[in-house]
Amino acid sequence: MLLPISTAAKGVLWTILFGMAKTCQYGGLTILGVEGYNRLKRYFRHKGREQQ
Repeated sequence: MLLPISTAAKGVLWTILFGMAKTCQYGGLTILGVEGYNRLKRYFRHKGREQQ
């Protein structure tokens, strides 16, 4: 937010960049799918138990 531009321009940039980030996040979840998401959760739970 230290950019030397107007507040309106900062708001527009924030909206665009936030929108792009959310689009990538949800796109990744769509590609991964429900079964892939569950498999990934199981992997990280199992990995956490091994380290204890």
